[in-house]
Parts: sequence; structure tokens; C-alpha cells
Amino acid sequence: MMKKTLVALAAVAVTGGAFAQATMTGTLSYAYAQKTLSTGATTGGFGLNTAAIDFAISEDIEGLGKVSGGFGIAANGSDSATLGRDTFLKLDMGGMGSVKLDNVYSASFLGGAVASPGSVANCGFSKADCASGVGMFSTFGYQDDLQYALKLGDALSISATHTEPSTAAGGGSAAGSQYIYSGGTGTAQRYNTYSATYASGPLTITGGYRTYDGADQSTKNSNYRHRAAASFDMGVAKIGGGYEATTTTYGDITTDTVVGVSVPAGALTLSVQFGNRTISGSSTTTSDTSYSGSIYAAKYALSKRTSLDATYINTQNSGTSNASYFLTRLAHNF
Repeated sequence: MMKKTLVALAAVAVTGGAFAQATMTGTLSYAYAQKTLSTGATTGGFGLNTAAIDFAISEDIEGLGKVSGGFGIAANGSDSATLGRDTFLKLDMGGMGSVKLDNVYSASFLGGAVASPGSVANCGFSKADCASGVGMFSTFGYQDDLQYALKLGDALSISATHTEPSTAAGGGSAAGSQYIYSGGTGTAQRYNTYSATYASGPLTITGGYRTYDGADQSTKNSNYRHRAAASFDMGVAKIGGGYEATTTTYGDITTDTVVGVSVPAGALTLSVQFGNRTISGSSTTTSDTSYSGSIYAAKYALSKRTSLDATYINTQNSGTSNASYFLTRLAHNF
């Protein structure tokens, strides 16, 4: 995760008790990576891994609350086109809750800090996290969210989120296309997610339930999903685990599970994750299918903002043969 060393850009306005400010963070990294597909084909090389800048803004609105937002840009390399990164706009109304609008590359629920606490892996079990053809979980994409969240005391919070697929980061590749939803199947379905999180001291527990639009239009369409995860910080190590279970219109159930542990040792942090995907109840096959994988990662902090890390992933992405991915990276955050 990028360390947040903030650089103040401007104090935009100070009027009637209102204050607006912009900050900037960024990361620059180079890496060597090698990928081996289940077919045995191997590719690899050295190059730019990340070159990105993220901006954040905030403003106190008297009598209403606090507005915050952010957006980012990234470059593939010399003279290449810039790419949009995650964007959001949020109104925090204190005890009345918060409303958030965003356009983001959807994050993996099981690869997050709860199911795999303190993970230092640069990529995960998703087929798109590292390189196509590697991974056993579903590919993620861009999405537009509208979320309402509310804290119920110091430890418990709840949220409701409506999500629509997006064509690309920053609002889509064609003018106006990001505002039009014409229906879709599979990963293009809209959905609503209802979540709750309990965080107190070293313990974090989160869970949620999701319903999908267009559930009865295709055998490949999702109908509903439920998921849960928990983590515990023991000081000498952080442990966690979680699951997601997605049911399709015709009863197929895809269950993803992850357990992970992270161990800090001074400037060095080691982590490992084990994952599994099971597809059962299929109306078109006579037997269940199971996939498995593991991720080993190490991160060494050379300074407060510069680190060297390495990640190795081995997964079953075809049910019978393995694919693997190795990456080592030098990164500087500012």
C-alpha cells in the first residue's frame, strides 16, 4: 500500500469558517516479472511498473459537513498516453452518515487487509491483478458506485452501495457513454451490496450480501452473493481469512476462500496467502471443479518511502495444470 506522504499544493479559500485544501501523493516503481501459463509458455522482462500521481481535496462546509474527493493519473512509459486512476467525491455529514460517488477499479474483497491482513503482495488471485492467464478468481474491472455509509457507535458501521459497470477509469472512453447502462450479463451486471463492519482493537470482522440485476437473463448471470472475513492482530503476526459465495440463476455456486498471515520483522515484512475456488451444483456438468493457489511475498523498507519487494504466485487456473508469476520491484512513494 502506498505510504501517504502528503505535499500541500494550495490553500484554496478561507471564508466564513470554510477551508479548502489540495494534496498530492505518488509512486514510481520499476520491476522484473516472469509469467508461466498453464500451457508452459513463459514470458518475462524488466520495465516500468507504476508511475502515478494522485490528488486529494477536502473542504469543510459550515452546517453541512465535510466534502472530500480525489483523482489520479498514471503513465505506461515514455511518450505514452496517460491513464485515469480511481476517482471519488464524498460528503461526510457526521452523525448523519456519508454519501460517496466513485469510479474505481474494483478491489478484491478477499485480497484486502481483512482476509489477508498486512499483505505486501503486489498482485493477488484475480486473473487481472498481475497478468492475463494467471489466477483462479474472477477478473475485476472498472465500476461506478453510489454508497451511503453510517457509523453505529465506535466499532460498528454499515453501508449500502449501488454499482454499475464502467468502460474505463475516469468515466469511460467515449463522451457520454459512462452515463448509459443498456443491460449486461456476467461481469456487466449491475448490483446492490449491503455490508457491515465491526472493528475494535486488534479484531476486524466484515460481511455483506449482494443482489444482481438481470439475474434471470442468462445461465452465466449471478443471482446473489454473500461474503464474510475477519482478521486479528497478535502483534507478532496478523492472521485473517474470508470467503465469498456467488449463486447463479440456475443454481451454480462459486465459492472463493482465502486465509493469510503477515509477519513483521523490523524493516522486513513477510506474508503468505492460500486460496481456493470451488464451483458446484452446475446444471451442465456432472462433477464439481476445484482450484487452488498460494502467494508468497516479502517487502523490505529501505527508508520511509522506498522499498524493495518480491511476490511469487502459483495457481490452478485450468483445473488440472498450474500457472505462475514472479515479480520483484523497487518502489518509491512521495
